[in-house]
Amino acid sequence: MALIPTLLALGVGVALGLRWGGSISNVAEWRPELWQLGLGGVSLLVITDVIGFGGTPAVLLRIVALGLITAFAVLNVTTGGMVLVAVGFGLNFLVTLINWGMPTSASALASAGIADSAEAASALVLNGGREVADGALLGFLGDVIPLPWGQVISIGDIIWLVGLALVTASVMRRYEVGRRGRPGSGAVVRATTAIRSRPWGVGLLLARVRACTRRVSARGAPAARPSEAGSRAGRSAR
Repeated sequence: MALIPTLLALGVGVALGLRWGGSISNVAEWRPELWQLGLGGVSLLVITDVIGFGGTPAVLLRIVALGLITAFAVLNVTTGGMVLVAVGFGLNFLVTLINWGMPTSASALASAGIADSAEAASALVLNGGREVADGALLGFLGDVIPLPWGQVISIGDIIWLVGLALVTASVMRRYEVGRRGRPGSGAVVRATTAIRSRPWGVGLLLARVRACTRRVSARGAPAARPSEAGSRAGRSAR
């Protein structure tokens, strides 16, 4: 995985979440569907990159990892930004599966400073399920984007990194795509938060609720008809 871009995306997501009124404490309360898939996929990607082995086992582990993360993202697509995570990892999964390895551009390796030239990069043996292949099928979806700190990433990586930032912000805000808030739901949330944070204020809160209820009942009461109003005025005059 692209460690530095991932940390940057998480930082941007936290900044956006706070800017939009979210809370970091909401992250600990997030319960995604089948989170084991995502954790397993991320763990396999880290293993393939950290251990640094290549060949068929690394490619197989990479394909399984990308498939697990894509499945996790699809299952939790209602979380804001998760659709981008699904698309990004899905593209990486597709190009890796078709070419039995993530194709990496030799010119991109040279531009990132990993090799002195494109010719020298062509002779490199990459690990982590990657291979130098400029003419690969759907090669434009491979690792073709050089980064200044000596790393090459793919278009799919860019997409899922943007999605990761949005997912982080959405989790902090408890935002889900397609969920519409009911009228007064914000007041209910604020009241619940007040009860949890200041239990001694429950009596005051209940008094306010009862006062609001009386005002609503008064507004909804039917007005007196003219005949009834006249008879009442006559009785008072007598």
